[in-house]
Amino acid sequence: MRSNLEDFVREHQRDIRNNPVFRVQVQRMCQLIGVDPLASRKGYMAELLGVGDFYCELGVQIIDVCVATRSLNGGLIDLDELRERLVKRRLKGSEPVVEDDIKRAIKQLGPLKGGYKIVTFGDRKMVQSVAREMNPDHSTVLTLAQHTGRFAVEDVRLAFGWDQERINACVDDMLRSGIVWVDDCGPLQPPEFYVPAFFSTNGQRLI
Repeated sequence: MRSNLEDFVREHQRDIRNNPVFRVQVQRMCQLIGVDPLASRKGYMAELLGVGDFYCELGVQIIDVCVATRSLNGGLIDLDELRERLVKRRLKGSEPVVEDDIKRAIKQLGPLKGGYKIVTFGDRKMVQSVAREMNPDHSTVLTLAQHTGRFAVEDVRLAFGWDQERINACVDDMLRSGIVWVDDCGPLQPPEFYVPAFFSTNGQRLI
C-alpha cells in the first residue's frame, strides 16, 4: 500500500503543490494508511509530497503575522484574518493556502514553545500566539462576545450569574494581556470591553 501511495504521489506532485484541495485529500489519504508525511523518517514523504519546505515557509510567515499584530490583539487572531494576511504576504505564483495548511503549519511550530495553537470560542476559530493558557472563565466570556465583539460587566453577570469579584478577576486578567480593550463611556454609563481579535483591521466585525 505504501509503495502504491509513493508512486501516486510521484505522479501527481505538481497537482499536490498547486491544488490545496487535492493536497488536503492526499494528506488525509496518507493518514488513513498510517503515514504522517511531516513526521516520516528524514522527511522522505514530505519531500516526495513537496510539502516540507511549504509548511516550513508557511510557519515562518504565520510567526511574522502573529508577531506583527500582537500589540493590536494580545496574541489572538481570527483564523480567517490570518489566512487573508498570509495570502497577501505570499509571492505571486506561490502555492495557495487553505485552513488545513495553516493547522498543519501551526502543529509544526509546537517544538518552538511559543504557544502557537488554534483555540475555539463558540464557532470562532482563533490562533493564539503567546505561551499563556486560557482559563475556563476567559473562554466563557470570549464565547459570549464572539458575535458582537464586545461585552459589559452586566452582560457577564446576567449570562452566567457570576459575582463581581469573579468578573473583575477575569476581565482584569484579559485587560493586562491585551486580549480585551476597555471603552470608558463616561460617568453615566458603565464601560464596555472590546475583543480586538474579533474585528478585522478595518474595524468590521469578523463573522
